[in-house]
Amino acid sequence: MTRTVRLLWALVALVVLATVVLAATRGRAWYDARQVQQAQREALAAGRQLAVNFATLDYRKVDEDTDRVKQGATGEFLDSYTTSLTDLRKVVTDNRSTSRVERAEAALVSGDRDSAQVIVGVVAPTSNSNAPDGETKTYRIKLGLREVGGTWKVERLEFVG
Repeated sequence: MTRTVRLLWALVALVVLATVVLAATRGRAWYDARQVQQAQREALAAGRQLAVNFATLDYRKVDEDTDRVKQGATGEFLDSYTTSLTDLRKVVTDNRSTSRVERAEAALVSGDRDSAQVIVGVVAPTSNSNAPDGETKTYRIKLGLREVGGTWKVERLEFVG
């Protein structure tokens, strides 16, 4: 084989190798982006539902409602919510409070594969012994979410203006 032919084959091999490396790199980046997008969609749906769970309370089934919130909680939020449950149960039952979400709209603020920030607007008709005819409350809730064992959970929750 002449030197020119060997050089040509080396160049072809280099081009093929570069193409394979580029394709693998681009393929991996595409796959990673798809995984993040899927996680963001799941976090958004979970954040919306978790906000609905948080804003839904009925004095007749307060334990069921608060258990649902606890099941969707982790970390700092789970600790503070669990600590306040005794007082919350008393206030809800003593005042015969109800809150039922009639509308919830959610938006993703940021997110990756295992954490996300979601803001949820909630419209919830409420009633209690002081307002038996009820009134409609509107809340904006910012949720810090963490993926734990395949499930999105609230680790921070705050009401925002």
